[in-house]
Amino acid sequence: MKKIVFLGDSITAGFKQISNEEHILNLAVGGNKTTETMPLIKQTRVFQPDKVFLMIGINDILCNERYFDHGYTIPIYKTYDAIIDMLRMNLPRAEIYLITTLPIRERGDVINEALVKRVNRQILILNEYIVTRAKAYQCKVIDLHSKFIDSDNKLNKNYTIDGIHLSEEGYEIFYSNVKPYFV
Repeated sequence: MKKIVFLGDSITAGFKQISNEEHILNLAVGGNKTTETMPLIKQTRVFQPDKVFLMIGINDILCNERYFDHGYTIPIYKTYDAIIDMLRMNLPRAEIYLITTLPIRERGDVINEALVKRVNRQILILNEYIVTRAKAYQCKVIDLHSKFIDSDNKLNKNYTIDGIHLSEEGYEIFYSNVKPYFV
């Protein structure tokens, strides 16, 4: 069986469908941004996976949009590239899968319509970047974004519990789209 590592934020951290798989190590951490994912490459290297799945970026965008009260901006494209560089250098034989970032939707007054529009525009730009970087770094892309978007270009309300995080139905869609790559 192929050894697999998942890296990402709370969306990937909550991916229960892979928690009972002995050959899969989920190193995703809630709240992680690209800058906080880089140190996890050491653990990834120790595990010596055959495949690495990376879905990261929503928290960087939210941070840059001042949704979080951090007060700093993350150079997401540079840090995203740094993660791939580090994975390539430390795991030259591993297959790397870049998963597109999912859209968001409103949540009361915490995530309003204006923020959703700005963030979802940034997500589209990031996803285009992910596709171009996958080609440059010889990685594979798994397009989850198109599986989760509704007719209003937002996260389908059936697939979320709070406008960002996934519902059980959402995780079933996630699982059915990544599982074929586990072999």
